[in-house]
Amino acid sequence: MYNGIGLTTPRGSGTNGYVVRNLSTLRQHQSPADRAGAWDIAPPKHREPDAAILEHERKRKVEVKCLELQLELEDKGIDEDKIEEEVSALRAKLLASMSSAVDPKNLKPSDTHGIAAAKKEELSRMARALGTRKDYVEGDAFDREKQEQIKMKRMAEREERDRQRDEERARMQAQKEKWEAERKERDRLRRREEDRRRKEREAADSERRDRMPPPPVPRGRDRDDDRERNRRTRSPVDYRDRRSRSPVRRGPPPRRERDDDEPKRGPPSSRSPSPPPVRSRRAASLRRRFESRSPPPGYRRSGSVEPPSRRERGVTRSPSPHPPSRASREVERKRNFSPPRNRNRGTRSPSPPPRGERGPRRGRSASTGSSMSVSSGSSRSRSRSQDASSISPQVKQLLDRSDQYVLPVYARPPFVLSHGKGSYVWDTEGRKYLDFSAGIAVNALGHADDGVVEVSEAGKLLHTSNAYHHQWSGKLAELLVTLTQQEGGLGWEAGSASSGSSSHHGAKVFFSNTGTEANEGALKVARKVGKERWAQKTGNQWDDPSCDKHEIVCFENSFHGRSMGALSVTTNAKYQKPFEPLLPGVRAGRLNEINELDSLVTDKTCAVIVEPIQGEGGIHVANVDWLRALRKKCDETGAVLIFDEIQCGLYRSGTLWAHSALPIDCHPDIITMAKPLGNGYPIGAVLMRDSVAKPMTTGTHGTTFGGSPLACALGHHVLSRLSARPFVANVMETSAYLHGRLSQLPKWFPEILEPAVRGRGLILGLGFKDAAHPAAVVGMARERGVLVLSAGKNAVRLVPSLTIGTGEVDESVDVLESCLGVLGRAVSNR
Repeated sequence: MYNGIGLTTPRGSGTNGYVVRNLSTLRQHQSPADRAGAWDIAPPKHREPDAAILEHERKRKVEVKCLELQLELEDKGIDEDKIEEEVSALRAKLLASMSSAVDPKNLKPSDTHGIAAAKKEELSRMARALGTRKDYVEGDAFDREKQEQIKMKRMAEREERDRQRDEERARMQAQKEKWEAERKERDRLRRREEDRRRKEREAADSERRDRMPPPPVPRGRDRDDDRERNRRTRSPVDYRDRRSRSPVRRGPPPRRERDDDEPKRGPPSSRSPSPPPVRSRRAASLRRRFESRSPPPGYRRSGSVEPPSRRERGVTRSPSPHPPSRASREVERKRNFSPPRNRNRGTRSPSPPPRGERGPRRGRSASTGSSMSVSSGSSRSRSRSQDASSISPQVKQLLDRSDQYVLPVYARPPFVLSHGKGSYVWDTEGRKYLDFSAGIAVNALGHADDGVVEVSEAGKLLHTSNAYHHQWSGKLAELLVTLTQQEGGLGWEAGSASSGSSSHHGAKVFFSNTGTEANEGALKVARKVGKERWAQKTGNQWDDPSCDKHEIVCFENSFHGRSMGALSVTTNAKYQKPFEPLLPGVRAGRLNEINELDSLVTDKTCAVIVEPIQGEGGIHVANVDWLRALRKKCDETGAVLIFDEIQCGLYRSGTLWAHSALPIDCHPDIITMAKPLGNGYPIGAVLMRDSVAKPMTTGTHGTTFGGSPLACALGHHVLSRLSARPFVANVMETSAYLHGRLSQLPKWFPEILEPAVRGRGLILGLGFKDAAHPAAVVGMARERGVLVLSAGKNAVRLVPSLTIGTGEVDESVDVLESCLGVLGRAVSNR
């Protein structure tokens, strides 16, 4: 008889091995009521248990225990192999620990109390052997009500998992629909822009044809005579000879008066044409005159995008790993354009602007010194070349007002931006630009982001000063610390909840308004920590005048701000010279030069400030070995290591911090940040270890506007968006695509570009062999509708919004390719 748990019960033993079920007395023809009554009248009798029955009972209880363990492990979600291993171990343990508790020979047939005592003793020994609960009731595994409760619980858990999965699917579907709607909207806007440009080209071509008709040819054929005759008499023109080579029907020409200067002609009946009259020489002269007004075959306007040919690139086969994009096809369509609008015959260059008017900034050719920019075409095409004639009165009024009242410390092109959306901006004249500068690496989520606009803290609490608490500063500080713990940085490995060093277990945040203020605050903290460490080492007071631990170390090509303290550690003579003397005790070294560290960082050094990826200085990346040696030297001398990640941090390099992926022996003590944190709203922050923050007590530092409710609410929203896994994955994918496109340019233009692309993630740079070329490329790209930046002495910097896609990448790289092609031809013509 099968009992349901894998054992075969001897026939007649029942389910517990002690009661004999006399089923033969229950006849099948009896009704259920009669059978129940017979059971009550004649209950089953006890029979003397034998050794086989008791042995079976012990095995059955062992299997019950194993079954309960198996169900419990299955509820916990453990693998089947692990479950089988633990159940087998429990079975072996139980069979080895349990022995026969009752000798059946010493029991009487009616000794039910003895049997019950034996069962109780056996259960107690099982509990002691397994360490199970004492209130265990035999047969719990066969309790249908309990099993039904477990079943209902599992069903509820399964329904909850299904519900969560459905919600996740619905959320992903909504996101996909949103992305698809955005893509369709971009396609619609792109098609509308293409239609507008096509209409403008057609209008420009029509205007050019009206302004520059084809030159006349000598009269030597009858159809030319007819055309000239019809033009003079203003009679209808017969176009049959244009459609067919058959001659027109000849007839007497209409009578008209002969011009005085027109020579007499022979009779029209002559079949052979007469020699060309004197008028043919005049026609040839007119032809030469009109040909002088026509543009040469290879002429190209500065506003057109013209990628270099394969022969110019030095490549016989297509080296690009990417298929041609829509932007590339648009570039090919732009090659056929109208010549510049110029009323002066025989020249393509416009007359110089009048003295006193605002003229364009032109890039100078390295070979000839001539201007690389060309006058724009028809006014209908809204060309982006900024010369005096293209500036409207409204824009000129705005520029004049700015010149009159704004301090002239910026060199800006003569157009005025009005609005933006995503990665694009528009000026007041309706011209569209692809912004690959992102406000100098600020607009991580692009222009006019809907989520940023919806942050409505400004309508609740705009400013409180730091004399009072508000809810958003703590939330943003917590998010910065927890994200650093999860993704690595400041001494934490990625995924850790506590610091890798036992001397500190947390971090603190100070909020400022700008990146310069963040660096100033970090230098103050380092100076205070240096005094405390000097006092601890020497046994003197920290305010002792003999304290000499106050030097600060920085590095060449760095940029940390323009206030006096930050300017003192920005090693650029152009910025420092007018404002000397600066902060004393500053020493400058060279990036990635390990041999200089021993003499550079000494016991007098209190702070070392460095950019893991230099932005303004030319997109130079600090290598791992140099950072490890710098960290070791700071630990030996007690200096505070500061990483300025204002431009390269907050996922621009592909990770939370530029040093997140590095080993912890390269990590800093302080991180400064600012640019993308508010997506354009001014906010900065200093993130420091607890061991460094300890000396900073009440009153040692402060700010009025830093960490306002609106700034922190915006920062919390932006950082939450940037740290989402799909967003980070998109940044990595787009940056890899952009790097792949840019890496082809040095192969095509080896005489212009350095062989390698600088930077990482979406902070990239193209290095030029000639320091005069980056400014020229920036100007030409702006005229073609792409905004990029220069960096250092010889680089073009690309720091777009982190929301860009492959379409924007293709458009920007195509424009850069065309600018390099123009520059390459200028270099080759030396």
